Amino acid sequence: MKKTIWYFGGISVLCLLFCVCYYTSYKSALREFGRRTKEQENSLYFELTRVSEENKMLLNRLAQQEVNGSDTEPEQKTQQETLEAGILPQNTVLPTVSYIEETYNAVTKQLDSVTRTAPGFLIGMTKEELNDYVKKYMENLSLAEYEAGLQAYDIISFSENKVVLRKTYDAAKVQYKYYVNISDGMVTVYYSDMKSVYEYTHIPAVDLSEKDRIALSKGIYVKDREELYSILEGFSS
Repeated sequence: MKKTIWYFGGISVLCLLFCVCYYTSYKSALREFGRRTKEQENSLYFELTRVSEENKMLLNRLAQQEVNGSDTEPEQKTQQETLEAGILPQNTVLPTVSYIEETYNAVTKQLDSVTRTAPGFLIGMTKEELNDYVKKYMENLSLAEYEAGLQAYDIISFSENKVVLRKTYDAAKVQYKYYVNISDGMVTVYYSDMKSVYEYTHIPAVDLSEKDRIALSKGIYVKDREELYSILEGFSS
């Protein structure tokens, strides 16, 4: 009987201790939660106060600028602001531009012109940018343009609403169609632009006569295909 009493008594004491610890932890957690909530409220209050002060300062500056007639007039916007607004600055090509391509044949003295849809890259260009474009075009001619005898590419007219470009061709100045040289020890045939390969002949330069090697080192200009194959047959024989 005594053992039973001691058993239940011990259990009661343990339950009491557990309840006391739980209550103590609960109160401690509650106090910590309250402390953090107060800190967050204070932080939020200070942040709102700071933003309010900054807004007041901004409004005061804007009011002062308006009174003093500051440089916020529409006509004084920078080019970047204008572009961000979706409006092209002045002196650049508009999407509604009339684009005209002229072709002048220096041999026949004939001038042709065609009105086309403006290429996408042209829209928004300034005259200086267009000058750079035609300059690079001439410096990096395609084979077709080179063989056609393109001699000049000029801006005839430039405005926001009208652009006229002219290409001048003179086929008489294209005196040869092929160019033969040595590349990597082999005889190689190029087109007249001297950079586009027409044919790798696989003829070793070392097998040629000294006269032919000297001629190839300087480069041989060839008028047409008939002359080209005559030269190549001479190298092979």
